[in-house]
Amino acid sequence: MSKLLFDRRGNIGLSAALLAPLVISTLALGVDYGSLTLQQRELQHAADLAAISAAASLPTAEQTVADHFRNNGIAIPVVSGTSLLTASGPVALDQVGMPVSVAKVVRGRYTPDPGVSVEKRFTPTQTLPDAVVVDVRSKADLFFARAFMEPPVLRARATASARKEAAFAIGSRLASVNGGLLNQVLSGLLGSTITLDAMDYDALAATDIDIVKTIDLIGTDLNLTAGTYQDVLDAEIGVPELLDAMARSATGAGSARLVSALDKLSKQLTRSELVIDIGRVIDLGTFADSKIGTASNLGVAVDAFSMISTATAVANHENQIASRFDLSLPGIASARVSLAVGEPPVFTPSAAVGETGTIVRTAQTRLLVELETDRLVALGGARLRVPLYLELAHAEARLADATCKSGMTPTVKLEAVPGIAEVSLGEVDPKALVNFGAKPRVTTAKLLDTALIDISALGYTNATNLTPTVLSFDASDIASARVKSVSTRDTLTSLQTSLLKNLDLRIDVAGISLGTHQTLLAAVADALAGLTKPLDAIVYNTLLALGVKVGEADMHVSYAKCRRPVLVQ
Repeated sequence: MSKLLFDRRGNIGLSAALLAPLVISTLALGVDYGSLTLQQRELQHAADLAAISAAASLPTAEQTVADHFRNNGIAIPVVSGTSLLTASGPVALDQVGMPVSVAKVVRGRYTPDPGVSVEKRFTPTQTLPDAVVVDVRSKADLFFARAFMEPPVLRARATASARKEAAFAIGSRLASVNGGLLNQVLSGLLGSTITLDAMDYDALAATDIDIVKTIDLIGTDLNLTAGTYQDVLDAEIGVPELLDAMARSATGAGSARLVSALDKLSKQLTRSELVIDIGRVIDLGTFADSKIGTASNLGVAVDAFSMISTATAVANHENQIASRFDLSLPGIASARVSLAVGEPPVFTPSAAVGETGTIVRTAQTRLLVELETDRLVALGGARLRVPLYLELAHAEARLADATCKSGMTPTVKLEAVPGIAEVSLGEVDPKALVNFGAKPRVTTAKLLDTALIDISALGYTNATNLTPTVLSFDASDIASARVKSVSTRDTLTSLQTSLLKNLDLRIDVAGISLGTHQTLLAAVADALAGLTKPLDAIVYNTLLALGVKVGEADMHVSYAKCRRPVLVQ
């Protein structure tokens, strides 16, 4: 026995025999672990490709995923409502139950916002989805470990989004031309004498310009050809320089008339000191980081007059536009306009290229018109003074969706809200117009102030029906840059009529209040009614010079594209 204890022959064999089960088990676990890792990668790869395929055909996402699995030999059914889509066809869930290996598809919207945590960027919804999540579960295969454990269930999840882009703009197209009044308004806003005629305004309104091509030319003028579009958008240029670039970018029908009108306007502004931040006129979205000259295929177009009016509205934005000028109209003794243009709460340009959720807005505007007329016949032609104050909030359009069909231009939907208008008849301090942090105080106005008779008045009305309106632009609308409009129920004329009907009038004769003396009341009402048309003309043309209308907004889509779906999570 003692010899056996000290006998070392065969000790290696004995040790190997004792350790063999452990070594074999370790090797088995290693093989199974490696196999599980490979299976997980294959499952994730399958989920990724399935999500990309589903995002390309959102209406039939479940069937697309099932077809992808079948074509690639992946035996995983897909849940579709109350059915399972299998390689052999659909099967009712209540007959077979929910299998362990299964794929589920969830539609939703994806927000690529760096300010939102990654796990919250996808929101499940059936309303205008633009992304899809494919969640796949599959029972793993084990080789050696099957003897002492159940195969685990592997899971892979992939999110893909179909990026949709559109170029669109909001503003107010020139419908009718009052060249003389527009010249007076633009002269007051731009600080130069403007003398365009009706044909010039027609050319500006009827001819579109390519914004990206214009920016390319501005970049060349600024020696920024090696930079990006963002470098140009961050630059400031004079109004004549912008007009010159617009003229050089003009091509096609009507371009000769447009170039002539732009050249005439540019020469009349040679001494203008107004500067424009291009980035406040146009937002190029993700294309802003592209090299200058590489985005010319976008086709972002607006009519020349809208471009000029937008540029006028944002010029010298550090001080905001605060203008006060006199106008001359037939039948009006005098007319003075005080105007202030501010920014929307969150500034956005009036033209943009962007994805779903991109917003464009017009500017917030305040307008005070002080008219004097000698039409008060009942008092021997006494001069009546009428101060009308109008506050117009920004109109906005939001890119709600772009529906893509294979090989076709997407159908674009915009949600649009016209600017709310509040109209008052009363006294307002013109200096208070530029403080957009507070509403100017409107007090009772003295319409007539004579030794014998005083007439005072105060009135207020506002526009209604300001719920968003969805405007749809199909391929033909986009190709022709068709303009579509949204409006409130209350136009400027109806607002003035409502204001005059609800006016609080006070008449004092020799210091004694006569309340609503019928003769004088009728005379004042007639005089005010006679001011409706000239007031309409002043307000319409003044705001139009800034690309704004009361209770109305015009918009068009000039470019739309659905890009290939990409994985986002």
